[in-house]
Amino acid sequence: MDYTQESLTELIFGVINNIFSKMYDSIDNTVYDILDRITFVDSSILEEKSFVRIFGEGSQNGILLICNSLLLGFFIYYAFLYLLSHLTYKQIQSPSQFFFKAVIFIALMNSSLWFCSEIINIVSLITKAISLLCDELFDVEVSLTKFNQMLNASTNSNDITFNVFSFNGIIKTFTTAGMLNLILTYSFRYIMIQVMVLICPFAILSMLSEDSECFFKSWFKNFLSILFVQIVLALMLLLVFSFDGIINETLKKLLYVGALFGIIRVNLFMKELIGGITFDVKQNLNMLRA
Repeated sequence: MDYTQESLTELIFGVINNIFSKMYDSIDNTVYDILDRITFVDSSILEEKSFVRIFGEGSQNGILLICNSLLLGFFIYYAFLYLLSHLTYKQIQSPSQFFFKAVIFIALMNSSLWFCSEIINIVSLITKAISLLCDELFDVEVSLTKFNQMLNASTNSNDITFNVFSFNGIIKTFTTAGMLNLILTYSFRYIMIQVMVLICPFAILSMLSEDSECFFKSWFKNFLSILFVQIVLALMLLLVFSFDGIINETLKKLLYVGALFGIIRVNLFMKELIGGITFDVKQNLNMLRA
């Protein structure tokens, strides 16, 4: 009887371990390949045909057409304030100053795609410079895929079968959940970058009026906050790859887990540092439940 119960327990554990092992292998072999592409973005994110069609290939279509149509409203609003200032004696900018600003901001608005593309390129170049430094120091490029491979290597034991209830199995479960969180988080970030670029013409247009120019400042801070995440992430990975020389395997595993937790929280760190929006999936789900 005891032998039967022991065999049944081993069978159940074997089935559970087999299910989790196949699930982890499936995740490792399918989703991680795109993680670096959606995380370390460059100007190619703005070259997708569907996005260019929405934004507008000229001032006569897309988002740019809407923004150019709103110009009339800003001119009427300024004319109303200018006439009203003669009655209230409220100080406003002179017509020559307003029209000079209008020429500059209208040009910037219609070139906003180039403006955003150059900002993204600058951030991408800084990220690549950090990656080159990492390659020179540790012979590995900054990559979340490589980080995941190191996580997998650290949790692979000499056992023939995978055991989800072992220390390595628990670490593997935590790291897999964390990497899936990263995929969802940075997929959301990828979309938010494109959304912020679509908003850019409206943000630049808001600079025409002193009453609405705060919108541009808020947009610019949020846009930089979203982009700078990948610079901080590259620096964290640069530090993480230095852990490979640690001899104590248990300490190395714990440091990897701590690094993964830090990578997940990078966005919240940037939000506290310079402000902006959060694209952390767990944080947003908590806000929806509230």
